[in-house]
Amino acid sequence: MKADLAKALQEQLNQSLLFASCLGINVTINDDKNGFWSSASGYIDPGTKAPLPVDGQFYIYSITKTFTAVRLLQIVARNNVSLDDPIINWFPDLPFPSTITLRRLLNHTSGVPSYTSLNAYMPAVQQNPSDPWKYEQVEKLTCHGELDFDPGSRWSYSNTGYMLLLKLIERITGRTFAETVRESLVDPLELSRTYVAEDIDRGHLVPGYCRYLNEKCVMENVISRYHPGWCATGLVVSTTREIVQFYDALFSGKLIGLKMLDEMLTCVSIGEDAGRFFGKPSYGLGLMIDPESPYGECFGHGGDGPGYNTWAMYLPNFNGRKLTLAVFCNTSMAGHPFDLVNDLLDVLEKA
Repeated sequence: MKADLAKALQEQLNQSLLFASCLGINVTINDDKNGFWSSASGYIDPGTKAPLPVDGQFYIYSITKTFTAVRLLQIVARNNVSLDDPIINWFPDLPFPSTITLRRLLNHTSGVPSYTSLNAYMPAVQQNPSDPWKYEQVEKLTCHGELDFDPGSRWSYSNTGYMLLLKLIERITGRTFAETVRESLVDPLELSRTYVAEDIDRGHLVPGYCRYLNEKCVMENVISRYHPGWCATGLVVSTTREIVQFYDALFSGKLIGLKMLDEMLTCVSIGEDAGRFFGKPSYGLGLMIDPESPYGECFGHGGDGPGYNTWAMYLPNFNGRKLTLAVFCNTSMAGHPFDLVNDLLDVLEKA
């Protein structure tokens, strides 16, 4: 990227951070017209004001769902598995109807209650951040047969659905989720700073700040005591640079064939007003999709959890060219940093 454009983006990033409710931000942009840009603004520590590194590692939270969906679509393409197979084909003990299919779990139309919506979930995380619920407990609380709605009749975000998909991937491959993601996605793309977290971080991640893991609601770095197992969906660690690489590889066809990519991009309306950033909020298979965003078609995902807020997206026709962007914030926030994204895209529209 040319130096004058990189300077303009950095100035805008620094300015936008002043109006954002986070301590620091990492950004990576791959613009077909202007090239590659990766940078940071803000701090890694509020006391010392040490700068946030450009290539920090973060929990990406629900961006992990794109990894899960891609891995399952690889399995569908290579094995005798259909997206329209019932999940009970592999888990016959679950009291589910045959209408809960892999596709409906992937696009959140299954009706399976989400464990993160349980009244007991957040108090349990707050009280015991280092001791997550086991799979069996989550299954007992959410997979008891009572659904939120008839499968296929509505859309509602279900983390439990992606927990079941993780277990399905492990059952089919005979590998742990961490192993199969590394072997099939991370290693082929040479993503050296990306992995599935399996234990409390021991100093690899940048500090992540939030208020809601203590009773006094005091802002604190929670990463040294938050266990990724609270995300029963699986939790990937990565950087903005490597998530941009991952999305670029996905949409260029390197990870799944065109047939599976078409399946992934087939979306349903979420039936909600998602604010001015979205024109027609929809969901595909592990992807948030907006066919009518202010920037044309938009594909991506957001993530939010203790310590971090993340957003990644791919625009196939941003002013006539492809653009991929990832923004990671090292603070839990009320919503994704869409205003900051708009600010940066405004600079690129004028370039």
